[in-house]
Amino acid sequence: MLDPHTSRMVLLAEGRLSSIGLRMVIAALLYIPDRIVAVIDSSKDRGTTQEAIGFGGDTPIVHSLEEAMQYKPDSMLIGITPLGGMLPDAWRAIIHGALDSGLHIVSGLKQRLGMDEEFSALADKKGLRIHDLHHVSKSHQIRAQGSWRRRDINTILTVGTDSNTGKMTTALMLYREMIARGMNVAMIGTGPTGILIAGRGVSCEDIPSDFLSGAIEFEIDKAANEGYEYAIIEGQGALSNCGNSPIALGLLHGAMPDAMILCHQPSRESDGYGLPLPSIEDSVRLHEQMIGVFKQANVVAIGLNSMDLNKEDYRLTVSDLQQRTRLLALDSMREVPGKMLDTVLAYFSKYKRTLLPHEISEIRDRI
Repeated sequence: MLDPHTSRMVLLAEGRLSSIGLRMVIAALLYIPDRIVAVIDSSKDRGTTQEAIGFGGDTPIVHSLEEAMQYKPDSMLIGITPLGGMLPDAWRAIIHGALDSGLHIVSGLKQRLGMDEEFSALADKKGLRIHDLHHVSKSHQIRAQGSWRRRDINTILTVGTDSNTGKMTTALMLYREMIARGMNVAMIGTGPTGILIAGRGVSCEDIPSDFLSGAIEFEIDKAANEGYEYAIIEGQGALSNCGNSPIALGLLHGAMPDAMILCHQPSRESDGYGLPLPSIEDSVRLHEQMIGVFKQANVVAIGLNSMDLNKEDYRLTVSDLQQRTRLLALDSMREVPGKMLDTVLAYFSKYKRTLLPHEISEIRDRI
């Protein structure tokens, strides 16, 4: 879990502040803007992020750490990842200055700053924490125990027809809707950005494959032991993408979800390898079959990434998908996800038990 003291962060985006490409910068400004007090980027004019890139509200852009300190941050977030994920030499002075000024460090770099002798010594001297979002502790390097057979928590996993189809966004928007309703829910991030926003989780890409299911199981069990009634797990990759299917499968079998939300970009016809995507119907069946080896769980809704569709095309797409799959479909960035949550809760109230084979085909007709 992220250090609870890191509630006022200055975001380091030197030379890279943009509305595209920088997932952590964009996510921080979109989803936790109340925690970002300033953004450092000397290549941009002083002003606000709203003026510079179209979102982030009144968050000021400053040209140095010294300027950022006037906004009284308690930590610095390294929100940009250079090629290879390693720390550029030019940033060492900025990080050293942040620690010397009494700021905790939250890093999305592949390189573990907490293992850097200079930084760790200064952090220890100042009583500060360096939180490496890619770091996986030894407690997560365990094999799955099959605890899903006895745990008492309702689990929801976002899965996808491909990479970058909105799994994190759908999980986050559903989580926010549940929080707004006063529900007792934990969101479990599975990548550095998701962990940053959720405040808990484990970075899947940094776990040896034979421990991935165990690491996710460990996080869900921890949430259950803390008394949460629901857990939303951020999905990664896709079962049908040959480049990242191992992560998607490890997540599926580690989470052993009670319900799945299938995330899909309707305008996309092929993946990054140029291979055609499976139909939405085939993708639903694939996910239900892969988990059906162990338990019965269903795709209960479709979360859309429709950023490239106009209003009318979106309406027609939703209508078509709902007719073909008999599942609710919506983009939670366009619509309040209340209907999606209602659908999930209806599924839990009626079908959260071991289903008999003849019952599976009836589920979509009844929701």
